[in-house]
Amino acid sequence: MSNKIVLDSCVFSKQFLEESDSYQANALIERLITNKVDILVPSLFIYEVLATVNIGNYPVNEVYELIADFQKTQLHTIELDEKHIAKTLEICETGHIKSGFPSFYDSCYHALAIIHNCQFVTADKKHFHKTQHLGHIVLLNDWKTAF
Repeated sequence: MSNKIVLDSCVFSKQFLEESDSYQANALIERLITNKVDILVPSLFIYEVLATVNIGNYPVNEVYELIADFQKTQLHTIELDEKHIAKTLEICETGHIKSGFPSFYDSCYHALAIIHNCQFVTADKKHFHKTQHLGHIVLLNDWKTAF
């Protein structure tokens, strides 16, 4: 098993929402914790998770405390530097006018995975289909292939 992974905020948020693939997100996170895998995320991860759970009427303070505790062990929030921003912009430019371009937010996560030579696990099928040719990306449904 790889010792690090980039985890999309939408995957982490599924722990607190009732969605069809929430069980897969829970299984993945349980595996990451059990195997002490480092989880790399851009600093915007915290805001995205809290915004999502707030919309879902889940207690935001509880989720914030969980994230803060997780940061003491396996969750590593990374401020994007010039190298990360350059890679993010490169990813954003890989789209096509007809199919659309990858979002800056999603590309931040993907850039982390490419630069840190690990896999980005996402549930965002649109981003996946636009960028799978770049590698370092796995859909939540296929998370076991990330290891």
